[in-house]
Amino acid sequence: MHGRLASPKSGLRRRTGFAIREQAPLFNSPGKKVKRKSPQGIPTNDLVFTADVGTNEEMFPQVLTLYVADGSKVADVTYGRGVFWKSVPRSRHHLLATDISTGVNCTKLPYKDGVIDCVVLDPPYMHTPGGTAHVNHQNYENYYRNNGSGCGTEEKYHEAVIDLYYRAGSEAWRVLKNNGIFIVKCQDEVCANQQRLTHVEIILDYEKKGFVTEDLFVLVRRNRPGVSRVIRQIHARKNHSYFLVFRKPNGRSRWKGITSPAPAAHPS
Repeated sequence: MHGRLASPKSGLRRRTGFAIREQAPLFNSPGKKVKRKSPQGIPTNDLVFTADVGTNEEMFPQVLTLYVADGSKVADVTYGRGVFWKSVPRSRHHLLATDISTGVNCTKLPYKDGVIDCVVLDPPYMHTPGGTAHVNHQNYENYYRNNGSGCGTEEKYHEAVIDLYYRAGSEAWRVLKNNGIFIVKCQDEVCANQQRLTHVEIILDYEKKGFVTEDLFVLVRRNRPGVSRVIRQIHARKNHSYFLVFRKPNGRSRWKGITSPAPAAHPS
C-alpha cells in the first residue's frame, strides 16, 4: 500500500508535541520583498557596569546617569563634604544638601510628603568602639557622639548603624514622589566576630517598606586596607562597598529608564 511520505516537520511534531510554525515569506504583495527592520541602537562597550575599581566621586555620577534625570530635585541628606558631587555639574540638578552637623537629621527631614525626586543617603556605616579598625573612616561613634546625641536610638554598635538606615529609609519613603529614586551607600562589616551583611539587611527592610530594589553597584578600593595589629585573621577583609538603588513604585509599574529630562525644579 502506498501512502504519502511524512515530512520531517510532521515527524518532529508527533515526537515533541509542539506545532511547527511556518516562516511567513517576506512579501507583502506578489513579487515585492519586504525590507527587514534594522535593529535600533549602536554597538558600544561604553556602558555603566555593576562593579568598578575607583572612588565614590567616580562611581556616583554613573549611578545618576542611569536613574536621575537632569533638573531633578535631589536631597542629599548626609551631604558631609560633598564628595559624591565633586564630578557632577551643579547646574544639572536642584541639590538640597543637608547633614546632621548643620542641624538636619536624616530621620526627620524638613520636606513635605512626596516632593523629592531623589534621596541620597550615606551615613557613617562603620563602628569603632575603642578600636582602630576604621579610624580612617568617618565612623559612627564619633559622628553621633557614641550612639546617643543626634541619632535618637538606644541601640549599640552595628545594631545602631542598621537602625539608622531603617529609620532614614522610612523618612525617604515619605518625602519621595511616586517613582522617586533612593540611592544608598553602605558597606558590610564584621561585628564581634559575626559577619554582618549590611547591604542584605538594608534590602530586606526597604522591600518590606515597599521599595523596589532596582540596582546594586559594587565599588572596589584601589588600595589594600589593613589594620595596625593582626593576631589571627578570621574573616576576609572588606575592600568593597555598595551603592544600592531603590525606587518608590507607583502601583505595579516597572522602571523604564530616564525617558526625558525633568522640568526645572524650585525649592519648596
